[in-house]
Amino acid sequence: MLNKGNAGLWLKYNLPKSTLVSRLKARVAVFLALLILCIFITMIGATSEIESEEALKLSQNLNDLREATKTVGFQVIFGNNFMHALIMFAPILGPCWGFYVLYNTGRFIAAVSALRRINPVLTFFVMFFFPFTWMEYISYALAISESFFLTYSIFKRGLKAEFASASKLIVFCAALLLVAALIEFHIISLLESS
Repeated sequence: MLNKGNAGLWLKYNLPKSTLVSRLKARVAVFLALLILCIFITMIGATSEIESEEALKLSQNLNDLREATKTVGFQVIFGNNFMHALIMFAPILGPCWGFYVLYNTGRFIAAVSALRRINPVLTFFVMFFFPFTWMEYISYALAISESFFLTYSIFKRGLKAEFASASKLIVFCAALLLVAALIEFHIISLLESS
């Protein structure tokens, strides 16, 4: 059923209601498929073998980021995540960048797990007990799915309408990642103080 906000879209493009519903269903299906794919790609990175030298290097990079977070605050977490999300919105190259970043996130999980002698699959799944993890993955899946829709609209010559959707999603992802960064920062602070 369409509400007043959707009715404006329906009138603006003179589309039948069934077309709007089918487009929304397609967007939701693409988003959910990409959310699952993002999680799966990270798990592949987490379960891949890692040499002890690489694990030490990645762990040092993570410690440097942690120290920067202590000094600057949650802005480091937000800035890093939002920068990657913005790149993921880019048509054609965005998904490649996103999957690369998510695979490398898995490699960081593998490195920390190897150094602490913890099963990386366990470490990976424990991350999803924290709300900020879900918020970040939802943002990344939205960004990558919008990249596909932007790419499609370029070829269909409907970029102007899709750009409006992309702008709204960028603002939504920014807000979601900001809240996620605040939560993550406070959880890190609590864990380090105990």
